[in-house]
Amino acid sequence: MKKAEIRKIELAQRTELTEKEFRERSQRVIEFLTPFLTPGKTIASFKAIPHRNEISLDSLNGDFAFPRVISATAGTMEMAFSKTFANSDWGIPEPVGGSVVKSTDFDIILIPLLAFDKNGQRVGYGKGFYDRYLAVCRPDCLKIGISLFDPVDLIEEVESHDIPLDIAICPSKLYDFR
Repeated sequence: MKKAEIRKIELAQRTELTEKEFRERSQRVIEFLTPFLTPGKTIASFKAIPHRNEISLDSLNGDFAFPRVISATAGTMEMAFSKTFANSDWGIPEPVGGSVVKSTDFDIILIPLLAFDKNGQRVGYGKGFYDRYLAVCRPDCLKIGISLFDPVDLIEEVESHDIPLDIAICPSKLYDFR
């Protein structure tokens, strides 16, 4: 299936979830994720986009860095430790101030997904911010995708710059692609 088609289907499925289904799916994902978040690791997370029905990771314990856009035109972002957030022009909560973390310092990066396939390829919103960022991270940085749904069989149009996941977590199980 092509990425544009997957985006359309997954976004529609998200809006069809009842509040109870959304909460239950989110809780199961968090249960799978929690064992990875051990003390001493440098971890990048994300703030959920409320109008996109993304899983909130706010209940997790730990100090996390969060993404903020450096250049929308270039599709670049950085990660920063901060306790203060403001919505970007796209309605995405981004850290305000705080200390920027070098991409090579991360042990784990948590990645919001619209979808992933059985090969660890992923589909986000299509702007390439995470691909650009992951390309400059350490090779041993664990890339964990967070999804509300099980994988699709195959994502077509995988390009050479697309960075696959090491692990994907969805409500039904954890997929390890390493």
